[in-house]
Amino acid sequence: MAKIPLFEVSGSHREVGLQVGRLCQAQIGRMLAGLRADLPAGVSWEEMRYKSSAYLAHSRRVYPQYIEELQGMAEGAEVPFDDIFISMCEELWEPAAWRQGCTDMAARGRATADGSTLVAHTNDLLPESEENLVMLKVTAANEPTFLAISASGVGISAGFNAAGISLTGNQVDNNDIRPGVPRLMVVRATLAATRLGEAMDTCLLPERASSYNNVIADAHGEVYSLEGSATACEPIYIEADILAHANHYVHPAMVQFEADRNAIGGSVLRYNRALRLLRETPADLAALYLQDDRWYRVASLPFTREVLRRGGIPVDFTQQRAEQVSRERAARVREVIRELAAESKLEPVFESLSESDAVRLREFIGSRENIFVAPSFISTRPIFSMLSEMNCRIELVEAEEEQEGPAYTLP
Repeated sequence: MAKIPLFEVSGSHREVGLQVGRLCQAQIGRMLAGLRADLPAGVSWEEMRYKSSAYLAHSRRVYPQYIEELQGMAEGAEVPFDDIFISMCEELWEPAAWRQGCTDMAARGRATADGSTLVAHTNDLLPESEENLVMLKVTAANEPTFLAISASGVGISAGFNAAGISLTGNQVDNNDIRPGVPRLMVVRATLAATRLGEAMDTCLLPERASSYNNVIADAHGEVYSLEGSATACEPIYIEADILAHANHYVHPAMVQFEADRNAIGGSVLRYNRALRLLRETPADLAALYLQDDRWYRVASLPFTREVLRRGGIPVDFTQQRAEQVSRERAARVREVIRELAAESKLEPVFESLSESDAVRLREFIGSRENIFVAPSFISTRPIFSMLSEMNCRIELVEAEEEQEGPAYTLP
């Protein structure tokens, strides 16, 4: 694959558009020629121009600054503005022309080697699209600078901005498409957001003509998959530090908006494969710490008191204190695991789960061959029967008492 060119532009929205149009004149010309050659059956370019006028009216009212940007592109590329705007209206080609597919994956915290947040996006375009790919670094007016990938310089596929907002997404075939602001215009506006909440509000624009599944994330590790259509949306929050999405609706409330449930086979395969890859760990050692739920049960009882060993003063034992005790114990075990792994030159992954989290326990243990080492008392706990049914060998050992013990007693 040839190196993708990077173009840096800045100025007002019209000035930015003018610069992009000049720099991407060849790519824009090829893109428009391809669209003209791939019109829906029985539809002319003039008819597309007429249909796009309704989308243009909505866009002028909601995003006049981005219409100016597109006008600048048209001037710079020396093509009619109407042609540029038609290229932003993917909805006019629905649904057959956009079945190439794309897949998004996100991981954070315990699912990444250093705890950072990672977002990945594939865009399965046709081979002839390769020569039109460009990277754009854009500073428009007072908006955050953003870096994005584009298949011509006009519409944006994925990007992130200087405010820490990341945007990727997946084509989903909505059955409620209507005249409104094209989804590619919404993508452009989302990259101007300075906060995750602002990005989410932009994706949920009431006047949208349709919607992608928009995957948005911020620098704090918050990740959402906004499964949308023209008239509905369901936010899906990252779970167990991983998230994946392809080109079909997965939220039960959104399935009704799928244009054709018989055309999603490839998307289902990619979605499940992505989840499987995210759940698998390349670590040499997988350590599972089972949180002791008894602390939370004790804290829920009335009049439970904690007596500090130093001072002997009884204080309320709250849910917050139970959470603190659980975190402290998990941290001590995590440190021991890291030290042992370092001595053996192993790369560890550490998971702290509640006994009640049966789904994640099955995912963590059942997806790999394991030797599960546990204190002997676990054989009396309900979780032992579940572990016995899973693909792991259980070794019970006698647990040693802590040297100092916790600094509290529960009467």
